[in-house]
Amino acid sequence: MAPRLHKDRLDELIGGLVLLWDDPQERILLDKTVRALEARYGLGAKITREPGVVEIIAQLVGRLAASFGKLSSLPGSRVLDIACGSNSSRAPARVHIHTSFGGAILGRPSRGYTALFEPWFCRILFELGADPVGIDFGDLEAEAFTHYRVDLGKAGSLDFLLDRSFDAVHDSRLFGSPEFTAQFPDQEDRLKVAREITHQERRLLKVGGILIHSDAQEWVG
Repeated sequence: MAPRLHKDRLDELIGGLVLLWDDPQERILLDKTVRALEARYGLGAKITREPGVVEIIAQLVGRLAASFGKLSSLPGSRVLDIACGSNSSRAPARVHIHTSFGGAILGRPSRGYTALFEPWFCRILFELGADPVGIDFGDLEAEAFTHYRVDLGKAGSLDFLLDRSFDAVHDSRLFGSPEFTAQFPDQEDRLKVAREITHQERRLLKVGGILIHSDAQEWVG
């Protein structure tokens, strides 16, 4: 019964996501990508346990659609995901998600750990043939993509990355994480971190590169 339920959840997810593309080849590529996430990470079981993972995946795939148009254009693209999530992330009290299919507020799951904050964006990019680089303070040791453990609360923490070395940059998980909020309870301190990340994003993007999404720049205003 459980494997069938997991498959149904995957089919529902794919059925919603393929609406983002008219091109049949793009839809086939997306289907293969979601199936690869199931094979490598047990996506269907995680959706069954935490239905909010569907909204997370929809949000991230929607950003790719808005930023790149074609998934088939991603192979070889070097993409930086700042605060990419990890395999040791705790659940916030709630997460407000905006997707191409509407908005949702995801409640806290029953356990401290959550699949909502696993590094789904880097995983999707990796399966699509891109060259993702994930930055996070949590556990990423088992991941196939390039990753670095970095304390983003420290000034200059991304200085080791070369200027103009990324085709695209993304950040959307740091300021909503319980770990970061606990480390920086004062809003002014969080704003300083946002300014630092905004500076780094501008430095790291190639000329003509794509800023996929930036919570840091929204904080700075």
